[in-house]
Amino acid sequence: MSDGADRGPDRRPDLGAGSSSGSSSGSSSGSSSDDGRLDAAVRAAYRAAPARDADAEARLLSRLARPRPAGVRWWLEAQRFELRPVAAVALFTLVLAAGAWGGARWAARAVRGQGALAGASGAAGGPLVAQASRGVPVTFVLRAPGATSVCVAGDFNSWDAAATPLVHAGSGDLWIANVELPRGVHLYSFVLDGAEWRPDPSAPLAPDDAFGGHNSVIVVAGAKSL
Repeated sequence: MSDGADRGPDRRPDLGAGSSSGSSSGSSSGSSSDDGRLDAAVRAAYRAAPARDADAEARLLSRLARPRPAGVRWWLEAQRFELRPVAAVALFTLVLAAGAWGGARWAARAVRGQGALAGASGAAGGPLVAQASRGVPVTFVLRAPGATSVCVAGDFNSWDAAATPLVHAGSGDLWIANVELPRGVHLYSFVLDGAEWRPDPSAPLAPDDAFGGHNSVIVVAGAKSL
């Protein structure tokens, strides 16, 4: 009896703890094995050579083997040119702006040139119109009964028989013309009906001309009428 009491309670090994520890160890070992296989697969994928595109390689080699033109040939042979739509629009806008700016400058220069030309013409004497605008007003008067037209011709209009016509004053025989002449001495004559040359009876006569006719003389120095 005393032997059983001295032996004490029965101690048995803890099987549950042992089996739990074994399961954890097996699970950890399996997870490490999976990670190793995935790592090996990734390494193999990186090391594998990519698939080759034979057509692309052939086009590239053909283009590289083509001799590039040099010198004048580069300007004569057709070259491939690529331009994005945005760049094309910007370039077109720039060209339009440059054209408008150049046109405005050209127009301004043309206007300035015309003004300078007009000033030079006035300084050099200019045409007859410019001379007449700076001349002295003179009134020519002639009584010509039966005449249908009367003009005055002289050195101030290059002796043009039709350049300076007189106006018939009313129903009588009086003809009048208002003309601006430069200051100085001028020779003139009246032309009746485009054929008859007649000196002015109210003005002094000049010496005979080379054709045997007589011309009248007028001195323009500020007088407004004969």
